[in-house]
Amino acid sequence: MTGPGASAPGARAASAGRESGKYALYSASERKSFSCTVECSSCREETRVSYLELAALLLPVHFHLPMMRYHFSWFRCPACGKRTWLRVHLDR
Repeated sequence: MTGPGASAPGARAASAGRESGKYALYSASERKSFSCTVECSSCREETRVSYLELAALLLPVHFHLPMMRYHFSWFRCPACGKRTWLRVHLDR
């Protein structure tokens, strides 16, 4: 049955897919308490880690040069595992 009020089942599924895509695009990610974001200069990934995981990443050797560069900390990246320059965002 086709009529002015009837719609095809495929059209309904397509509109539902668009709505979920828009929601995913404009929704904020979950911000966990006692966590920060680490941005890597090598792999360009941003990874959310807890403060305890951050402390483990900083050991045994790390450097901080806050006024020298954008990525001012040198320690192990949680995403790629390399020792590289990273930036820690505490407020994201």
